Amino acid sequence: MAQLSFSPQALAQWRQLRGLSLDDLAAAVGVSERAVRYWEAGVHAPGGRAFGGLLRVLRCDAQNLLERQRGTETLEDLRRDAGLSADEACRLMGRKRGAERLHVERRKLRDLERGEAVRNRAWMSPEGAGRLVRLMAQAYGVHERVVMDAWRRTRPDDVVPVLPDREKRGSSLVLQQAWDALNSRQRTYLTCIFWQDQEAEEDQKRRRFLGGAGRKATEWRRMDLALYASPALVGHTRIQNRLRQEGVHDPGAGSSVAALERRCLVVTYRDRVHIQGVGEVLRTRVELTRQGRAVARFALGVSREAGPPPPLLSRWLWRILVRVAAAGEEGVDGSLAGRGPHFLAVGRSPAGRSPSRGFIELRHPADVDHGPYRWFATESGWRHIRDYLATYQELYPDVDVTRID
Repeated sequence: MAQLSFSPQALAQWRQLRGLSLDDLAAAVGVSERAVRYWEAGVHAPGGRAFGGLLRVLRCDAQNLLERQRGTETLEDLRRDAGLSADEACRLMGRKRGAERLHVERRKLRDLERGEAVRNRAWMSPEGAGRLVRLMAQAYGVHERVVMDAWRRTRPDDVVPVLPDREKRGSSLVLQQAWDALNSRQRTYLTCIFWQDQEAEEDQKRRRFLGGAGRKATEWRRMDLALYASPALVGHTRIQNRLRQEGVHDPGAGSSVAALERRCLVVTYRDRVHIQGVGEVLRTRVELTRQGRAVARFALGVSREAGPPPPLLSRWLWRILVRVAAAGEEGVDGSLAGRGPHFLAVGRSPAGRSPSRGFIELRHPADVDHGPYRWFATESGWRHIRDYLATYQELYPDVDVTRID
């Protein structure tokens, strides 16, 4: 970890916030008290393993102890943020599937992180680099796009890694057998629950596109199935209305749903909810499992809308990056609408943990130190455009890129 990146003041503040003495923190991390004193004095910075211990003990994010911004991470940063020394990272990657062909070694990893020449042909081919990116993502506990972005910041003159295709999960035979095992009524329930799940998913996409606050999938995928009160008072749930259209008029939480749950196609939750004018009412909620969603998609012939492969952007985010890049030195007004900056801007994070792409930044125009801030493409953003412009033109031909210089 670069000495300038670690913040001694932040460490002292977080230690005090957690009510820990120097001795307490040192004992919990497994180092000497003098080591902690040196860290807080700025004499030394903690190594990879010790830094991981600090994150665990202080229950904070790596960015809380660092002076760098999200979206600027290098390969070395990702490893140290994971609390791993180079040796530990190599051992962890070495246990992953396919690692034997890459011959992961400490010296080669450190050369890679420093941007130096690596004596390993397998690592320097696009396909080999892509396999190594996948191993790093698994070892460091981050998304592959995060490693891809860090790779291009660390080694901008190298070949662009190409991620290997993923093996398809589950065979059509397994999905067909799961569907065949259901009776007609159970299929109706699974179908109605599936379509309500898809409606909820589309609603979340619209909210995000319009810049609204998104909800966690664990919240919106749990849908009301039945309310145990008179329909004259509470009405019917959306799933019940779908069932009624199919000729099913029972409350919607009986043996058919239990059968789907036994087959691990859905999960049910029972609680109480307060309804205005009625009071507390018993409620059953239902959530499709991944297997349940896959079985329904297969049986109904619904292909999953595949998002762009990492590290490519969605059409929505690509439009934003193109707009900012096309503005050149003038930049885009600082009030750039929506949640795009959370995914693209330096210093941001869409989910509070994974860093943004770091492709745009909010700053003053060049040679100006006052007035409004504007959005500009970063070096990483321009590099991403150069790397994948032709691919994006094929993927999203409706996005006008002619104004990009």
